[in-house]
Amino acid sequence: MKRTLLAVSLALLAGVQVNQAATNLFPGPDYVVPGAPPPETGPHTGPEGLTTLPGTLWERPQLLGDLNDWRNQFMYHGFTFSPTLITEVMGNVSGGMRQGVIFDGVLNLGLDIDLERLTNWWAGGSIHTNSLWIYGQSLSTQYVGDISNTSNIAGFNTIRLQELWFEQSFWLQRASLRAGLLAADAEFFTAEHASLFLSGTFGAFTLVANNLPNPPVYPVAVPGVRLSIQPTSKFYFQAGIYDGNAQSQEENNHGVNFRLSTTDGALIFSEIGFLLNQSPGDRGLKGTYKLGSFVHTNEFDTWNSQAKAALGTGSLQAVSPDYGIYGVIDQELFESGGQSIAMFLRGGGAPPDVNFVDWYIDGGLDFKGFVPGRAEDTAGIAVAHSSISQDFSNAQVLQGNQGFSSETVLEATYSFSIAPWWTIQPDFQYIWTPSAQNGSNNAAVLGIRTVVTF
Repeated sequence: MKRTLLAVSLALLAGVQVNQAATNLFPGPDYVVPGAPPPETGPHTGPEGLTTLPGTLWERPQLLGDLNDWRNQFMYHGFTFSPTLITEVMGNVSGGMRQGVIFDGVLNLGLDIDLERLTNWWAGGSIHTNSLWIYGQSLSTQYVGDISNTSNIAGFNTIRLQELWFEQSFWLQRASLRAGLLAADAEFFTAEHASLFLSGTFGAFTLVANNLPNPPVYPVAVPGVRLSIQPTSKFYFQAGIYDGNAQSQEENNHGVNFRLSTTDGALIFSEIGFLLNQSPGDRGLKGTYKLGSFVHTNEFDTWNSQAKAALGTGSLQAVSPDYGIYGVIDQELFESGGQSIAMFLRGGGAPPDVNFVDWYIDGGLDFKGFVPGRAEDTAGIAVAHSSISQDFSNAQVLQGNQGFSSETVLEATYSFSIAPWWTIQPDFQYIWTPSAQNGSNNAAVLGIRTVVTF
């Protein structure tokens, strides 16, 4: 009874931030490319000897520019295209399962339609869709064995539809309703200043990605509805309900199986937030503070009962619903003369009897503009810690397996802004106890990523 009451209470939380940056992979209504700076309107330093006048190759926001004014004409009629290519090379240089190097990437083809521009009468309506071509191996799967995922773009190699939704704003744009194929990590538990980092856990953290059955996080989405309300400029509320099982990437390998089943249960995310110094006329360092939860309505067998059932000494015992809570701090710490320092901190927990990760915390710092002559470059350092349920570990030991403890990731990275449309980002990660299973070899990972916006 107590579990049910708590879950229902958490589900009643709600929230949204209008125009809030998120930590997903691609540009669009809710997306930020990891490691890529936002388009700048001021002077930009290109390679020596090349012009940096506005509209030239090294100044334009996209590699292909306005395509002989075609892009502008499409935008005038309501169509915005946002192709983005992310490629990387990563290698496990020590520890983990074995040493090796991979090459992988993803091409995202995004399309947004402004229905007011298209129709000249439909105010507040929009449509978004994007498709992914994911290629290359996963370093985590092949060589490291970690649960945090060394790359936030790795996935099953295929061409797939990701999101496809319609959104309608109302109440003087203080509220909106979105419906269709939705990815929860595009809007919930996000931290803007975590988007610099390459490890997947700084986006879809393990508290969600490794606990829920095939959750709607990159690169998959599920049918769902999200309601958002921002009654004042300082507070927002949002809640979304999704199908409870997105299926594995291999099962729904092209993203066109629009699964909606009562046997999957429902997954409910909710979030409330406070926006510091983000109202018109505000001065001072900006910050975002969030409190959220997830609730899954299906029944889940406890770890202990699964172990006893496997050994023939007991029967399965299920609990319902499953839930978790989390908090996010996203705060600028310093800003002066084009230089800035910002931090993020996220943490949360879930019941240990049915969740693999029972508590989680991550945090980091971004430093922008501190290298002379490199005003748009950003350096960052971050740490993430995933604590594994003692109930799960005990169940493994009971069955004769090695126990589990925790996994910790340290990441240091530097994003070189070559042009507004192009970044190059070397990266270092060190993972303590990959897979969180006792006896795992600590791993050191080196990589380099490049992002091109067309």
